[in-house]
Amino acid sequence: MKLIKRSGLSLGVLMTCVSAIALFSSQKAKATQTYPQLILSDNPVAYYRLEETNGTTALDSTTNHLDGEYLFADGADGSFPQLGLPGIDTNSVTFKLESDNTFGDVDIPYSTLLNPANPDGTGTPFSAEVWLFPTTQPPNYTVPFSEFGGFGLPNTSGWNFYQSPGPASAWILNVHQKGIFSQTGAISLLQWYHLAVTFDGTNFVFYVNGLPFSTSPGTGYIANPGTDEFIGSGASTGQLPYTGGADEAAIYGYALTPAQILAHYQLGTNSFRVIANIAPSFVTAPAPQTNYAGTTATFSALAAGTAPLSYQWFRGATKITGATNNSYSLAVTPTDDGSTFSLSVSNIVGVTNSAAVTLSVLTNFNIVGAPTDSTRNSGSNSWVAYRVIANGAGPIKYQWEDFTSGSGVVIPGATNDTVWFKGLFTNATYGVIVSNPFMTNDPLMVNLTVQPRAVTVPITGYARIVVADSPVAYWRLDETNADGGTATDAVGSFDGVYMDGLGSFLFDVPTGIPHETNDAVGLTNGSSIHIAYAPELNPEVAWSAETWIQPYSLGDYRVVLSSQFNSFPNPYNGWYIYQQPSANFAFVPQPGNGFIVAGPDDPANNNLIVPFKWYHLVVTDDGTTFTMYINGEARTSFSVAGDQFIANGAGILPNNQLGVGGFSDTVIGQRSDATFGTFVGTADDTAFYNYALSPQQVVSHFNNAVKVTAAPLSTSGGKLVLSWPVGTLLSSHTLNGIYTPVVGATSPYTNSIGSTNTFFKVQTQ
Repeated sequence: MKLIKRSGLSLGVLMTCVSAIALFSSQKAKATQTYPQLILSDNPVAYYRLEETNGTTALDSTTNHLDGEYLFADGADGSFPQLGLPGIDTNSVTFKLESDNTFGDVDIPYSTLLNPANPDGTGTPFSAEVWLFPTTQPPNYTVPFSEFGGFGLPNTSGWNFYQSPGPASAWILNVHQKGIFSQTGAISLLQWYHLAVTFDGTNFVFYVNGLPFSTSPGTGYIANPGTDEFIGSGASTGQLPYTGGADEAAIYGYALTPAQILAHYQLGTNSFRVIANIAPSFVTAPAPQTNYAGTTATFSALAAGTAPLSYQWFRGATKITGATNNSYSLAVTPTDDGSTFSLSVSNIVGVTNSAAVTLSVLTNFNIVGAPTDSTRNSGSNSWVAYRVIANGAGPIKYQWEDFTSGSGVVIPGATNDTVWFKGLFTNATYGVIVSNPFMTNDPLMVNLTVQPRAVTVPITGYARIVVADSPVAYWRLDETNADGGTATDAVGSFDGVYMDGLGSFLFDVPTGIPHETNDAVGLTNGSSIHIAYAPELNPEVAWSAETWIQPYSLGDYRVVLSSQFNSFPNPYNGWYIYQQPSANFAFVPQPGNGFIVAGPDDPANNNLIVPFKWYHLVVTDDGTTFTMYINGEARTSFSVAGDQFIANGAGILPNNQLGVGGFSDTVIGQRSDATFGTFVGTADDTAFYNYALSPQQVVSHFNNAVKVTAAPLSTSGGKLVLSWPVGTLLSSHTLNGIYTPVVGATSPYTNSIGSTNTFFKVQTQ
């Protein structure tokens, strides 16, 4: 047996021989041919039955002999993949990401037959199918079947299937180059599923258990140009290898019909290897748990045996009412420390009981990220933020105090893990006291040093409207310096660096902002602008990012703006906005990898991006909803709760366990980890905020115009209170008359009662 140790990224769950087959039809049809005969009659270009019980060759059952190779990992949990397990028409294989992060898979050498394409690389029709038996709720995306060519220039290529992260994992068809990320509903463990994809040259169709689940446009799809095919992993995707069973994988050089796929599924469900009734046994037994008070502890197990299986959890010797699933959760209190739990599993053959395992309860908290000293530029619009990261027994509480005078003075309302200060003119010292019901720490101290601003950027024209809405950082991008020069933050302390790629920046490019004369900068051949990580640019709750761009062309994925951290063992943190090959924009918050896709409201161009047109892009997060605006319109949104969003640099995993932590630059024109294509086009005024811009503010920025609002003054009949964010208040006694400045008028302004009509407007330029 050939042993190859492969690096993994996380932990998996062991799957051994299973006998419960949940996909049996209640009325089995009498097959006129075997499952392999049916598949071969549909002329696949490759067909991997995965029937082997030994050796290293995964045979292709067609005459093309595109044999694969079993790459075994002799890891901490055994040798994987395991061969000869129950499957369709006899055997299947099982894969596992082992506890020492090794894994095995099936490596099928690249062939144009498996990746049919035209001379220009665009894909021609094909189909692929596989049977999968999931055995774990994975911590991140896993890849059971991959024909993915990887990310990069000139185009992302190929396709793959995913199993999404638990606790309610799903199947996904991913054709990244076409923006296809079709996700099913939650799947069940220890059940066989039949997945298939077809491409007829125009559309991709994703099938689950014989029925079409989704149809997505795929014209111009780029076939994998040279990467091996894998069953059980997908290294080029950057995601985890698969843990679970697989069987009967096939590739076709044409699009199977819905009738063919349904026939494959129906015959497959009647072709599983029959096993005599056997008693239940634990695939994975319950494990001891150590949890903090105030959190939730979950005990779980996987059992195999003849279905149906019945579960019952015990606390000590007492049966837990209603605890009849393969997992049991409870809210942890200090009184639970030392309690024992066990699981009994039974079926028609017999019963098996797990060993009792102990719950240990901790009451402390940990400071895993203390606030650090900072130096910030002086100014009325300059911001500083301090963040403390703590985990442990809850609820955890925070109180920030001002120690500038020597003793602590409580800052009213500063009771979150992050505190913000605006208008920085003098040095200061702050501290935060962290506590839970069981302990309190001494104040964690930080010092603020305020320095003079090195470069003062004129706040004129469009900048007046932006600055009136209090951005944390604002880059006008009107510099004329070369590679290595500074992109000055006009309001804050977060200057960027112009970093040349293979080409050069284009300076003094005309802007597309209405009524604005300030120039922009062109990004070509890998050029981008990097801003060093700062917590102020990465709020955990409530923020906005805004930019103006002019794409020069369409094609590959091109990242417009990003603030993302990507390093194992943390999940991807942060977010990015990119231009898709399908001529629309997408916003991707991490680590959930959910995304929203939107095009401009441009019916004349099918609501798609047009080269050399200007686009104003805004993403807002109000703590509840992500919203993406294009050219002043809210084009799409989705729930923040529906995605596992972690701000760049937060360093806390979704289940509130401690991660290694880390952070990356904020980048204009590139993803922070340099994955995907770099933006090619003009970029202009880019700003970040520590709150969600309102729709009215977004429209005002897009139009480069402000609106006067009026409200009655309750204490004086007939008077109005006029408000405007920036500019000079003008008035006239006729609508189309000559408007002149209102002497001494500042917002808010109460107008006087007169005998004639008065009309008001605001001049910003």
